[in-house]
Amino acid sequence: MKGDDLFEKSSMTFGEHLEELRVALVKSSFWLAGGMLIGLLLATKVVAYMQGPLEISLQNFYKKQSIREMNEANKASGAEVSTDLETWMKEKKVVSQTFWVDPARLDLRDSQPEKLNDPNFLANADSEGLPDPAKMLKLRMFVGVNASTEALGLQEPFMIWLKAAFVVAFIVASPGIFFHLWEFISAGLYPHERRYVYFFLPTSLLLFWSGASLAFFVIFQMVIDFLLEFNASMGIGASPRLTDYMSFALFLPLGFGIAFQLPLAMLVIERLGILSIETYVSQWRIAVLAIAFISMILTPADMASMIGMAVPLVGLYFLGIAMCKYLPRSAMQTPASGEPR
Repeated sequence: MKGDDLFEKSSMTFGEHLEELRVALVKSSFWLAGGMLIGLLLATKVVAYMQGPLEISLQNFYKKQSIREMNEANKASGAEVSTDLETWMKEKKVVSQTFWVDPARLDLRDSQPEKLNDPNFLANADSEGLPDPAKMLKLRMFVGVNASTEALGLQEPFMIWLKAAFVVAFIVASPGIFFHLWEFISAGLYPHERRYVYFFLPTSLLLFWSGASLAFFVIFQMVIDFLLEFNASMGIGASPRLTDYMSFALFLPLGFGIAFQLPLAMLVIERLGILSIETYVSQWRIAVLAIAFISMILTPADMASMIGMAVPLVGLYFLGIAMCKYLPRSAMQTPASGEPR
């Protein structure tokens, strides 16, 4: 019956269950070690690839900031930056900056170009060599965008490389890790219930990869754009640190992938008789509050990523209710004759 003690007819003691857990963890570690070998080979490419969204966001951020400055400088004349110029700046990956130039130095380009490379001439402190402030020209020039992260310590790139290798290893080894974890859970089930693993394993992997993909391809870019725009609204520039950014970039997809296991967890709890469908439905408000709290824990301290996780999880919560209600037990297992249901 649904309310029977799960381990009532089990021949395994508590110590034997602990031994099963140890064996499952050891087997999972072998999968993780194998994935680590692949991760170490791909870590450099992964780090370079993961910086792509940041570079795109920084280029857009610096371009918008530059355009705002240009419009502010031209406010008196009423002229605004044209769409063609914006497109050109985006294609060339440049921003505008203001420089004060000594006209005498500009004349040297034609008359004495060799002096432009003479540090003694350019740094001449003699009164005759100093520029005349009254004759200085204010020029607006376009320069390339430095849209990259910075490492403040010599060890930071190496540690990030190891983190990237670990994340790749976990993703590559996830089928084996998930299989052994579900295998451990099935050891405490009735014989016919152990067939659940053939349903839960592919579904669990699908949900994990779906969550990780949503985080990287959708939420990740939204979070970066939101944070940069928020900084700009406060008049704060952006010089991302390598460790902070890559830790955020690498582990956000993992957090999403793990959180997306919610429907399966709900289904297991309901099938084991711990909670009923009626409880899930009546306590949905508390569940939404719990989801918001979990999203706050598993994501960085910003509103965009928290909402980006919480909204899909609320949908997955109701998907879990639907799975508990409409998914027949026969879809996951077929009990043999004489086995308890």
